[in-house]
Amino acid sequence: MRMKVYWQSAFLLLPLLVLGCQARVVVHARPVVQEEGIEGWEHRHPEASRELGQWVRTHPEAAERFFDWDSHHPGAAKAFVGWASHHPGENIDAFARTHREWDEFNWIMEHRRPAANGFMQWCRRYPEASERLMNYPAGLHWAGHHTYQNDWGPGRITN
Repeated sequence: MRMKVYWQSAFLLLPLLVLGCQARVVVHARPVVQEEGIEGWEHRHPEASRELGQWVRTHPEAAERFFDWDSHHPGAAKAFVGWASHHPGENIDAFARTHREWDEFNWIMEHRRPAANGFMQWCRRYPEASERLMNYPAGLHWAGHHTYQNDWGPGRITN
């Protein structure tokens, strides 16, 4: 029995003796897939971007509120977009009932309800695009200030 243990140990050590105690590590690396930057979101989702721009032009005051809300509460805004995408049969009141403490959102709902419903419908029509936009911290805010900056607020261009 003792001799068997020695032979097993020698068999396990043989590669180290043959290779001169050099160990070779083979690393199989996967290519790193890096998320593309927010700067190209509107080009990757042109239809969704166009329709969001139309929503901004139709509801500039509400858009400003949504952009501001996203800048201060990006997690909350992302949660709303995700909820809208994944609960297509529920109306906006169902979400509001479970988030009564979100003052900014509730103000938008109370004072800009058609716009809030319109934004929710946009999220549902373009779930992938809306969720990808919200994967960037304050992504909606960024889009509002870079892609749609001329469509709302004090610098609004009217023709």
